[in-house]
Amino acid sequence: MYAKIALGNVRKSFRDFSVFFLTLAFGVCVFYAFGSITDQAAVIQMGEDQRRMVQALTDILSGLSVFVVVILGFLVVYANRFLIRRRKREFGIYLTLGMDVRHVSLIVVIETLAVGVVALVAGLVLGLGLSQVMMYLTAHMFEATISGFVFAFSPSACANTVACFAGIFLVTLVFNVTTVSRYRLIDLINADKVSEKVKLRSLPLSVVLFVVSVILIGVAYATLLEHGMMEEGPYFAVATGLVTVGTLLYFFSISGFLLRLVQTSRKVYLSGLNMFVMRQLNSRINTAWLSISLVCAMLFVAICGVCTGFSVATGMNEALVAGTRYDMSLVSYPTGMIGEHATDGPAAADNYDAIARLRADIPAYDELFRDAVQVDTYDRDASGQPLVEQTVEWFTENTSYDGNATVTQMMTGNSETLVTLVRVSDYNALCAMIGEKGVDLGDDGCVWWSDMSSLNDFWRAAAEQNPELTVQGRTLRFVDEAVVNAPLSDTAAGGTVSGALIVPDDVVPEGIGPSMTAVNLMYNGERAEVEGRATAAIDAAYGDIMGQGETIDAWPVWNPVSAQGLLDQSSGTTVVVTYLAIYIGFMLLVSCATVLALQQLSEAADNVSRYRVLAELGAERSLIDRALLVQVGVYFLFPLVVAVAHAAVALSVVNDIVALLTGYQIGTALVGTVCFVVVLYGGYFLVTYLTSRSMVARSGGGAPSRA
Repeated sequence: MYAKIALGNVRKSFRDFSVFFLTLAFGVCVFYAFGSITDQAAVIQMGEDQRRMVQALTDILSGLSVFVVVILGFLVVYANRFLIRRRKREFGIYLTLGMDVRHVSLIVVIETLAVGVVALVAGLVLGLGLSQVMMYLTAHMFEATISGFVFAFSPSACANTVACFAGIFLVTLVFNVTTVSRYRLIDLINADKVSEKVKLRSLPLSVVLFVVSVILIGVAYATLLEHGMMEEGPYFAVATGLVTVGTLLYFFSISGFLLRLVQTSRKVYLSGLNMFVMRQLNSRINTAWLSISLVCAMLFVAICGVCTGFSVATGMNEALVAGTRYDMSLVSYPTGMIGEHATDGPAAADNYDAIARLRADIPAYDELFRDAVQVDTYDRDASGQPLVEQTVEWFTENTSYDGNATVTQMMTGNSETLVTLVRVSDYNALCAMIGEKGVDLGDDGCVWWSDMSSLNDFWRAAAEQNPELTVQGRTLRFVDEAVVNAPLSDTAAGGTVSGALIVPDDVVPEGIGPSMTAVNLMYNGERAEVEGRATAAIDAAYGDIMGQGETIDAWPVWNPVSAQGLLDQSSGTTVVVTYLAIYIGFMLLVSCATVLALQQLSEAADNVSRYRVLAELGAERSLIDRALLVQVGVYFLFPLVVAVAHAAVALSVVNDIVALLTGYQIGTALVGTVCFVVVLYGGYFLVTYLTSRSMVARSGGGAPSRA
């Protein structure tokens, strides 16, 4: 009998609890799909490096899944409090008809198991479908292949999903039973007539706490913007603590004076059903301030996570386009390698021809490569003294720069770095190879070279405020184009030259060895066709030397980097970052929207009698619908607006870091994140409003609109 009652309740109330059911099903779906990535990758023809990237992704997701399950479990249990509240009167009727608490609890157990099992099965079915899509998407992102049609099922991911969500359902079941057993009959019967008590009544205290919260949040914003995330010290931790406390106080205090603030304008307060709406919002925010604060925090993490993830992935791809202008780059650091013997051997010889050495060591050189340019950088003279007296620290201290804190921190971190010199002929030859314009320095000109675009403004400011430099007894002046940006070599990062000085060739002393030598090569044919043969030729000529780390007699010891190799590595990193962003953002955003939706559905169910009274008093249906729309809208927008404000400040700092590392701005990713939030969060808002309106309409809470 009890099972029949429970299953009947589930059938009758399924439409009202559709948001809860769908969220659990989607949670299972996504949890399984991302947990099965290892088994998906097993059927994809990948290289060894790509498989290592997939394994790294799996390890990261395993750790994140624990966090996601804990958060999702907490939110589900919290949301159940509102679902149980809606049914207080129903439970009271059961007790009045002669059931004891054990039987009522048994009904709740059966209902929870029924909803949980159906949601789990539906989620696993959806997860199987999503995992197949992800398998082919992963293959596409890795530019790998799948032989024929393959259906991949992951027993381990299925078992983990069932175990995790069974644990969530068990905790939910225990919570429901405990909650029901504590209710008194009189409270259950009169549940729909009792409003939750307002805990914060003191208007002066509310105003003081609100002002304090705004001050704390403002100080946190200022601290983060001034010091960024990379500066040594407690600044980031202090900013995080202040904004956390400030957010809690903000939601805790605002309901204490929000109603009275609106009451000061009688025109607004007495217009339409604003009086009813404001009192409902005031009561709800006052009693649910903690959950709203938690939702705000989760929204903040979701927005920042998705935006940062997409921007990093996109930025890496953009950086590769700018950073792989050459088919292959060979880099060596002869001075650093030979240490105190910097003036001995071929490594120290002025104008050492590394390209001629490559021709001699690689028999098929002319067949493989059609063009090559050698670039040498110099930082010390024959006696070991710096070629440029001023260091990066000197320019940092003598340049007034109003840019972001991240760039300032980076330049300060490089304070002991010597300023290196590059011959203008080397730079112009490099530009000619990639079809860019070189520079004309004349007899006494100079220019800063930085292939990290985020540092351009700093070096321009340094050139404007320090227009003359004395280098090796020569006074040099910066030309009009004070900063140039051609890439030094192939790189997966945002650049390799944070600031070098391009000077006339005769400024560099004769007879000194380079601190770094880069040889950039262009293939004699299509990159995909020549890549394998060129890599094999370099390995055959220098593989043993590079592996043994030989010193002066074996110089150069090359560090070879190919554009195709960088692209292959980047595809794996892009997959990892993109999947993490989607996984974290989806789970957090859906969880937050679910909590708010369930709270509002519960609120609408509790207030159907009040809406009925409004209709009986003559309120038109359009007014009631508008009041319901405002109530649900404000409740959804309130934490979102605060979260967006927090995210705007945090992302401005994150943007500086991403731009510094990749040269990419997060604007495009921000647009994608907004669309992601609008679709998911806005979809939940729309479903919540329509379901609440239907619930009120079925109860008779709404007279027809008058003509």
